[in-house]
Amino acid sequence: MPQTVYEFLCIFVIYACLGWCTEVAYAAMDLGKFVNRGFLNGPYCPIYGVGVLIVIGALTPLKHNLLILFAGSFLLTSVLEYLTGWILEKVFHNKWWDYSMFPFNINGYVCLKFSVLWGLACSFIMLILHPLVYRFITVFPKAAGFLFLAVFLSAFAVDCLFTVCTILKLNRHLKGIDEIAGLLRELSVEIGENIYENVTEVMEKKEMAGELQKEIRSSVHENIEKRRSEYERLVKKQKELLETRFLGQERLLKAFPGMKSTEYNESLQKLREQLKDFVKSRKEKEE
Repeated sequence: MPQTVYEFLCIFVIYACLGWCTEVAYAAMDLGKFVNRGFLNGPYCPIYGVGVLIVIGALTPLKHNLLILFAGSFLLTSVLEYLTGWILEKVFHNKWWDYSMFPFNINGYVCLKFSVLWGLACSFIMLILHPLVYRFITVFPKAAGFLFLAVFLSAFAVDCLFTVCTILKLNRHLKGIDEIAGLLRELSVEIGENIYENVTEVMEKKEMAGELQKEIRSSVHENIEKRRSEYERLVKKQKELLETRFLGQERLLKAFPGMKSTEYNESLQKLREQLKDFVKSRKEKEE
């Protein structure tokens, strides 16, 4: 059990970094390549640090009972993962991970498979790993430890701020793409309705004098050309938005390949496809 704020922070930092290493290793085995996993940019996943602290605080008195240790780890980490996913979705309007394809999941935030893995992992940490980590913390020079924590936590705070700004920028970006898509749909309907109405008018008045028919047809053509020009302008604007790149965008979409937007998911998928094409094109140029 951590006895001081210093030990508390050291445990958080160590397990946040170990959690990031675990995520990267899992992604490497699953995808066969390195992916900087995690909500933040740095080599740490805060949810792991928080999760281990909760398990240590709640289950240290019970760690000698293996069944209770596993069940408690299973339950506590599942609740933490569910709450984290739910809060992130409500705050940022994005569902960062989705376990809906796994059996025995709860709203896609947690599933039996990973909850069991978290339970086993925390049991291993409590019985084997944490005594070694805690021993390391107590023998490590405190002056160097305080210096490391100061640097780490400062970088962590900046990273949090940068990530939040990136997410807000991504959401504004998606909103712009979605609004243009909506305008394109409306304009397509208007062009179709305009063609139908004016052609119908000409057909109904086919007995009219030739000059008057020409005038109507000319008006129809002019109206269609004007709307087509607006349509082409919107298509160009949409293409520009999809091709826009900003710092942090690519890493965020790669880190959460299953991320869904609760408001602009269609635009998010378009942006993801555009990014794939961009990465593929960049690789071809490098080769």
